[in-house]
Amino acid sequence: MFVGRKNELKLLNDAYRSEKDELVVLYGRRRIGKSSLVKCFAKKKKFYYEFEALEGETTHGQIDHFSQQLKKQIDDPILDSVRFANWEQVFTYLTEKIIKRKTKAKKVLFLDELPWMAAGRIRLVSLLKYYWDNHWKGKHVMLILCGSVAAFMVKKVLHSNALYGRTTIEILLKGFSPGEAAYLLGKKRSREEILNYQLVFGGVPKYLEQINPNQSFNKNMNTLCFSPHGIMLKEVERIFYSQFREPRTYLKIINLLKNGIFSLSEISSKTKIPSGGGLNQYLKNLERAEMIRSFIPFDRSGNSKFKKYTLADEFLVFFFKYIEPNLRVIKESSSQRLFETLTQNSFDPWLGFAFERFCLKHAGMLAFVMDFADDLLLASPYFKKNDEKFQIDLLYKRADRVITVCEIKHQNKKIATDIIPEMQRKCALLKVPRGYALEKALISLYGPDNSLKDTGYFHHFVTLDDIF
Repeated sequence: MFVGRKNELKLLNDAYRSEKDELVVLYGRRRIGKSSLVKCFAKKKKFYYEFEALEGETTHGQIDHFSQQLKKQIDDPILDSVRFANWEQVFTYLTEKIIKRKTKAKKVLFLDELPWMAAGRIRLVSLLKYYWDNHWKGKHVMLILCGSVAAFMVKKVLHSNALYGRTTIEILLKGFSPGEAAYLLGKKRSREEILNYQLVFGGVPKYLEQINPNQSFNKNMNTLCFSPHGIMLKEVERIFYSQFREPRTYLKIINLLKNGIFSLSEISSKTKIPSGGGLNQYLKNLERAEMIRSFIPFDRSGNSKFKKYTLADEFLVFFFKYIEPNLRVIKESSSQRLFETLTQNSFDPWLGFAFERFCLKHAGMLAFVMDFADDLLLASPYFKKNDEKFQIDLLYKRADRVITVCEIKHQNKKIATDIIPEMQRKCALLKVPRGYALEKALISLYGPDNSLKDTGYFHHFVTLDDIF
């Protein structure tokens, strides 16, 4: 079942229907649904050709694999006796047999996992530029270049000299929204369970697809994460070694950020990675993959040295808390209830912190719920330079000269008036800019009780119903 992605599908279909040739670059982390998006778009497209690369294969191996896929899509007996020696021969053949055909509908070429197809080298991108400029452009073509390795897709494709200025559409595909994730999980489970799944697995479609909606949250967690053959046990290693060319360097950064929030200089000092362009690029690539996030306090400029980085990927946070320290136990245990055993007494507090991260990640959606999305300038935690944790988990700065401070509570009951002193303490931390008003918002599972509502203390309430 294909869910969501309405905006991305519209972009692709508009490009398909346009009068001009289109060169689309689609990228994003592994498991995020890039191939599924294109295949959904391609349904009923008459002249659609897809070519998927092999991980870790040499250039000759990629060419042979490309040829095998070509045979399945083009009825040409000559392909049974021909072996292409290089990419030039492949693209020349494509030009003669596909590109030059006069068709009313656009011809769509989809190259999936381009970094693997290129064997990590720029030569294939340069060849694509040559054929695009000299043979494909003007022939009613839509070329879709797709890949997971952010550094390659951004540096060698989007920002390369070869394709600079030629890309007509750029799509960085991110995780599902809470509503899309809830729709995928269906109506068999409670909203609370669906939220828990998102707090553990985030909006990554491939992770959410592993969930059995006929089983409880605990049972799914035991099956996926806490059994010797659990599909998620090796996921972190698999992701980093297939997505990044220098996985150990990226893991070094991740292993630091799992412990808190750190500035660029602190990351450099603790990981021994020079704080110049290299570290900046590593951090940008991790941000593009939604594995980390950076934040700047609302009262600082965009290039402020106050910027801090923290782990953002939900499953990474869960993995480092509960799976990594217990890997040996998980691999050797025959228990069917290991999740309950290993997380007892600590999982509910962990969900509270995870809910705060969830709200921060989906701050734009929450602003829409509170009806000020059009005025939103900044959504960020509040912290000072030397803080080791966020003092306020979510704060909005708005164009209508309002600061909105949010209190986030993950409690299985309505919130009472005893929250007011806590909120007053947090508001006292702020130095509200001159001319700005201060509003207060409560984000919780079930909203305020009548006593809190009657006080009129909060300006906004957001509940689980609003989130989904």
